[in-house]
Amino acid sequence: MSFIDIHCHILPGIDDGPGAVQDSVAMAKMAIDDGITHMFATPHILDGLYRNGTAVIKETCEKLKGSLPNGLQLLYGADVRICHNLLERIENEDIPTLNGSGYLLLEFPSLALPPRLEDLILELRQHKVIPIITHPERHLLLARRPALLRRLRECGAMSQITAQSITGGFGREIRNVSYALLRMGLVDFVASDGHDVRMRPPQLSEAFREVVSLFGEETAMRIFVRNQEEILDAVYSCSAR
Repeated sequence: MSFIDIHCHILPGIDDGPGAVQDSVAMAKMAIDDGITHMFATPHILDGLYRNGTAVIKETCEKLKGSLPNGLQLLYGADVRICHNLLERIENEDIPTLNGSGYLLLEFPSLALPPRLEDLILELRQHKVIPIITHPERHLLLARRPALLRRLRECGAMSQITAQSITGGFGREIRNVSYALLRMGLVDFVASDGHDVRMRPPQLSEAFREVVSLFGEETAMRIFVRNQEEILDAVYSCSAR
């Protein structure tokens, strides 16, 4: 099985991912061994802490490519913390979508939800940006309010949970929330959200097998393969213009 990982902190030295190139290379080797063929490098953009932008991310990504082993295609993106001028910064190309595809990884503050979220999702979609809410199963409020996640998806958002959340790496409670979201059909993607090779590894295959076992192959293929392929198709479509 081949995988596309849409959320991974593999770029060295620019957020809480690997500190050096050799650590990024070790992550890449682990990903390849796990069957990952394409990976979106998605460092944090978080005002006041990680001041990354499109130019820095693309430059760091291009530099890393020369050190990576064969078998992994690296694309750029970001794990973007919601901010008041989000759409303006996307349109100014300060904040990247996933390799220019229009898909945007969108992270909420850990202990709160910003006001007028549904309006924001609708506005992003009106401007041809498709927000993907990252790890709702690990968000204190969203995990307890799946109805809100459902409403945000009805407004046009998608959702991505973390592979380790499924396999128990974040504990039983988060695993149970992940199962509940899967049962309710509120998951569109599974990604590694990898940060290193020990505590937050860039691996998907174990979670894929678990979803196949518990929820069926059709569900697993949709959230691990087919939806990711649609993003990759959008990337290639934009590149061809």
